[in-house]
Amino acid sequence: MADRVQVQGLCRFSFPCTGGFKKYHDSLEERRAALYAPDRLNQRMTWFCHVGLPGLRAQTDKDFTLHLLLGEDFPQPWRDALLAMIADVPQIVPAFRPPGDHRAVCREVLLSGRDPKADAVAEFRLDDDDAVAVNYVQSLRRNWSRVHRLASSAGRVALDQGKGMVLEARAGQGIVPHLFLTMCWAPALAIYLRPEDTGIIMDFPHHKIWQRLPFVSLTEQVMFIRGHHTTNDAQTPWKATAPVAHDPADLPGLLRRRFDIDLDGFDRVWQGLANG
Repeated sequence: MADRVQVQGLCRFSFPCTGGFKKYHDSLEERRAALYAPDRLNQRMTWFCHVGLPGLRAQTDKDFTLHLLLGEDFPQPWRDALLAMIADVPQIVPAFRPPGDHRAVCREVLLSGRDPKADAVAEFRLDDDDAVAVNYVQSLRRNWSRVHRLASSAGRVALDQGKGMVLEARAGQGIVPHLFLTMCWAPALAIYLRPEDTGIIMDFPHHKIWQRLPFVSLTEQVMFIRGHHTTNDAQTPWKATAPVAHDPADLPGLLRRRFDIDLDGFDRVWQGLANG
């Protein structure tokens, strides 16, 4: 009988907290003001709606949970708009929390979602401008049978799927897609854990995960997207990528097939937003 693998992810949507950001703020109030700035929220909502959400809605395996972590004071009208946006995707569960220590809040949310009856829990993390391919959840379940024998004595093993894309927002040029190979980027990187494990995906810095866990990297399919634009907290590590030969004219169709993304439609909305 096949092992039962629970799949759950965490997406932090402009959650005000201490820690968890590369950009420095002098106080929690300053961080909240920066995260909740109207122009920034409009941009982040646009990326989530047109890039991250379509692939989650179209998952071939519907048995997963994505915890959408939000501040309890997430402002209107964006709060109602975001809840309406995810209303038809029951797998996305909003988790409103007061500001607190980043790691502690993430731990509480993920551990509370664990199924003690599962044989393994596959955890992943996304930013609100990331995306995973439409068969991502299915791939996590199928690949458990390939990697479980490599798990450490604690039952931990990491699975990286390093063929992906960046959607770059260029001033005056709209959205430009890039296709490449890389390793240990956060989207599409998952950790298999035992349900009783007190560790979570956020305990392992993604770029150093190979130093901490048995680690498998697959590049069979295009599996993730990272957004690149002015409100990124961290810069895109372009030097850590290797090009994949392709015809640029094929990328819109690839985005549609793998992520259910309408690149032309997203580009029009984004340029309209950028132009006010």
